Amino acid sequence: MATITDIAKKANVSPSTVSRVLNGDQSISVKDETRKKIYEAVEELEYVPLIEKYSKRKNTTEELTFLTVTSFSQETEIEDPYYLSIFYGVELECKDKEIKVEKIYKNKDKFDFDPELNVDGIIAIGSFSEAEINKFSKLTDHIVFVDSEVDNQKYDSIVVNLKKVIDKILDYLFENDFEEIGFIGGRDENKNDIMDQREKAFIEYMSHRDLYKEEHIILGEFSIDSGYKIAKESIDIDNLPEAYVVANDSMAIGVLRALHEKGIKVPEDISIISINDIPTSKFSIPPLTTVKIHTEFMGMMAVRTLKERIENKRALPITVNIPTEMVIRGSVKLE
Repeated sequence: MATITDIAKKANVSPSTVSRVLNGDQSISVKDETRKKIYEAVEELEYVPLIEKYSKRKNTTEELTFLTVTSFSQETEIEDPYYLSIFYGVELECKDKEIKVEKIYKNKDKFDFDPELNVDGIIAIGSFSEAEINKFSKLTDHIVFVDSEVDNQKYDSIVVNLKKVIDKILDYLFENDFEEIGFIGGRDENKNDIMDQREKAFIEYMSHRDLYKEEHIILGEFSIDSGYKIAKESIDIDNLPEAYVVANDSMAIGVLRALHEKGIKVPEDISIISINDIPTSKFSIPPLTTVKIHTEFMGMMAVRTLKERIENKRALPITVNIPTEMVIRGSVKLE
């Protein structure tokens, strides 16, 4: 496993800079370019065995060109390595299959690309509006969505069953004698009026046990900064649940920092468990207990699925559900 020293050497920064960036310390003055280099170093060191394996493979198929579009800005990707990891998987598989890949970010709430752009397929990462999907479909009918399921009568999707993830987390907490449990999450900017799957699954599970308390639901945005802000504003040391389920690791890292500043100890005073297992989660203080989503594999499967559909002229769409696993670290108090 890569260490902070390894990452610092790879990114050409000091170990203290790496530690502060990975723990969401916004007081440190670091350029976005440097922050991205640190996250990319983590990704590369984490998955270097895959790179070495792929570099030895041969491929003789006709070259394809894929376009990757993301529902977020480049700044968001820098803040949340979850998406960076998905695209890293896309890059790895495209390298292996000798596929040319281009990338477009959402910029000021819109996508700017040449409507005559010649691509064989599109990998769409995130959540998109109907108008955006229609714009993509004018370039090609070969589109695979990653991390969202869109019109499964037409398009392929690579997804994770987030209801099962929440059930897995809550089963684990109840097995370890937790009962008073809160939730920290958010809403998708393209579906702001729709309850997030994780929040909905949490409410259903806790309500079924007659243990749901609305006062322990905190909502913000899916970022380190938002996690820090809402935890700072909303978490009261005199009204703590036993544990919080946090919608993703980035939010959880911000929550951990806010709790530290409030003098609330994790896991002694409250337990935190989150979702994704981004490479930086093992470097948080304390290291996060989380459910691992195989994001790099999601990116790889998107490339394989899109390539197979094009080459086989498959008309029937498929949805690929990626399995998850619990990663036990130090943020949950166990007797």
